[in-house]
Amino acid sequence: MAGSLTPSSIESGFEYSVDILKKLISIPTVSPAGEHYEEAASLLARELESLGFEVDIARVPKDYQESRCRHASENPRFVVYAWRGEGPSLHFNGHYDVVPGGPGWSVTEPFKPVIRDGRLYGRGAIDMKGGIAAAMGAFKALSEAGAWPEGLRVEAAFVPDEEIGGECGTGYLVDGMGVKPDYVVLPEPSGLDAPWHGHRGILWLRVRVRGRTAHASTPWNGRNAFMLAAALALDLQQAVAPLYASRRSKYRIVPEDAAMPTVSLGGEAGVPGGGKANQVPGEFEFTIDRRLIPEERVSEVRREFEGLLRWLSVKRGIEYGVEEIISAEPAINEPGELYEALKRAAALEGREVGEPVVCPGGLDMWYYTVRGSKALAYGPRGELAHAPDEHIELDELRFLVGVFARLPLTLSEALRGRS
Repeated sequence: MAGSLTPSSIESGFEYSVDILKKLISIPTVSPAGEHYEEAASLLARELESLGFEVDIARVPKDYQESRCRHASENPRFVVYAWRGEGPSLHFNGHYDVVPGGPGWSVTEPFKPVIRDGRLYGRGAIDMKGGIAAAMGAFKALSEAGAWPEGLRVEAAFVPDEEIGGECGTGYLVDGMGVKPDYVVLPEPSGLDAPWHGHRGILWLRVRVRGRTAHASTPWNGRNAFMLAAALALDLQQAVAPLYASRRSKYRIVPEDAAMPTVSLGGEAGVPGGGKANQVPGEFEFTIDRRLIPEERVSEVRREFEGLLRWLSVKRGIEYGVEEIISAEPAINEPGELYEALKRAAALEGREVGEPVVCPGGLDMWYYTVRGSKALAYGPRGELAHAPDEHIELDELRFLVGVFARLPLTLSEALRGRS
């Protein structure tokens, strides 16, 4: 007969999650360099095996990486996929890559985890090594209590490269390895009040404007590509503002301003290869970051931008080129019994969870939803994701361990009641 979760087994799982999180933060798995991906993958695989999972560490094939993962470095990518049990699958997905540490830290250095005043500090503490640690702590609690549910397959997928689009992470998991779970939980930093049942899409473009190089002392002999690019960017911003103001998603997106499409120009900008103060720039490029509401599709938004750029460039007599950097479709799904099971698990841990909302950013969720999986993202508060002094509240981590430990049990009960 299966055992049951107890406060002591959940506390043991929490202590284990803290230890795992410290170890993960100490491994600088910075994207896109990927210099320590194998170290992190090996650690996670060993721990999953110790908890009774069957584990596969898949190295992304070199030809796949070269052809599909344009923004990855040459360092190899590793996907950790683990499973135990039989039946409908509940799948936990977490990405172990992080953004660079960056300046401005005051409590510790980015990759030296420190606990202070009930918080664990370090890069990735909430985005999203903390979520991985919470899932691992839940598995520990279930194993210690002998409480794994019958008739449910529990899976874990820990992947790289989510921060650069996920092609060599979750993309390879579903395309190259053929993994197609029934239910997916991504412990992304949604905040504990409500899970995300979808996210906005993303399209990044790079526009390169061509002028004519000349010596700065005789600028009339050239055509300043910076000035041309600035004019084109301003025209573009003015053209899209009324278009986007008229579009609003029918879904609840938090914050409310994200219910409309948004665009950010010039996140990266400059003279290709570097310019000089005494040279009229003959080329200048800038990026476009376009976020899509769930009702939009990447192909349509790309065509819209291409049309706008053609029209504006003709109007000003500008020669330009445009290329796509990355793109990801929006995701939206109605998780049904998965949400009800999550809500029940959270209630057993003493917290009421509200109705799902849509994430204003992008996640790996779309890789699953386009293949029919039901998915939710639920995790700690995310205000300090990518910021200096990133940290997770230990009380939140403890709560998440309890919720994720109970979720296989509440979902299994819901599925038995439905059959």
